[in-house]
Amino acid sequence: MSENEIITQLTPEQEALIPVYRDKWLKIALSTERIDKNKAAKTVKYFYKFIDEDEPELLFFDSPYGICEKLDKIHTDFNDIYIFNHLGHIFKNHIYDLIFDKKAIEIMNKLGNISLEKRNILESAIYNELYEKGIYVYPKYIHSYSHPINWVPVRGAFHDFCISVLKLPFYKQKWEILQEILNECWWVFSFQGICLICQRPFNLQFDEQNNLHADGKPTIEYADGFKVYAHHGVWLPEKYGCIPSSQWQSHWLLSEENAELRRVLIQAIGYNKICRELGVIELDSWKEYTLLKIDKYTEYIPEHPQNYSEPMHLLKMTCPSSGFIHFLRVPPDINSARTAITWINWGIDPEDFDIQT
Repeated sequence: MSENEIITQLTPEQEALIPVYRDKWLKIALSTERIDKNKAAKTVKYFYKFIDEDEPELLFFDSPYGICEKLDKIHTDFNDIYIFNHLGHIFKNHIYDLIFDKKAIEIMNKLGNISLEKRNILESAIYNELYEKGIYVYPKYIHSYSHPINWVPVRGAFHDFCISVLKLPFYKQKWEILQEILNECWWVFSFQGICLICQRPFNLQFDEQNNLHADGKPTIEYADGFKVYAHHGVWLPEKYGCIPSSQWQSHWLLSEENAELRRVLIQAIGYNKICRELGVIELDSWKEYTLLKIDKYTEYIPEHPQNYSEPMHLLKMTCPSSGFIHFLRVPPDINSARTAITWINWGIDPEDFDIQT
């Protein structure tokens, strides 16, 4: 490609290569292979020399916990060196800017669509676990030193695709250094005089929908014992995560204040088990429908200005032919079974619904 040519359309052959480059770099970002410290050290020293910085002290850590403990002590003593301030402009003559308006965004979205699903889940799960353990410095570095899942599949894949497939003119040395950092160093926290490098986890688990997930065991594990639990994309504290979801107890709901965790618990435990274990109060009935209230259970609504809490109301439906019982949650201000049925049927009265069906 010439240095002044602007890309407006990809060929079918180029389009077909997008998932190839996406998967290549996603695999790098999600690798659980141990970092070779000698290769990582060589790469970092090469980068510092390239930007005319003195060779830094290199510190390796087995998990984000160790790094963030160190950051808590040193983050005010050293000036940041943001890698992408030095290696972000790979392409010559602002070609990147010329295609960025529409086509580049489209390409980046296609290259990063899978990683985007995992990005916030994985990074926020690690952040939540660090916060749970009393590490508060980490949020300051979320943007500048974000987790590799946040940028390796997008930036790495995009640059690789533009160079290898679109043949955009680029700065060879910058691209070589960037590739080495992405491949050999994984998670890097670089400062003047010191550079912190985090080892990869040895275990990383996802469900079929690309959500961070493992049942009754850690979904992320590091060599120093730091581990993270998650249930279909939602971070869990260890007190829940270390127990298989089939053994979760309804009474946990009585003390859990986090709305997202309550939602996960309710979904996994199921209303049938909740009714059995917590007990119910029958509020009303209509034909094969019964409106129930979970006994001694209220949910605190943190966003409500008066610290409002509300009960859990369920509509129990029994199939006349099969005897199958099904539960649906309804708003807590509904106290009539017929009103609950109408609400579930999008405003259609059950008598009218019977006529229509």
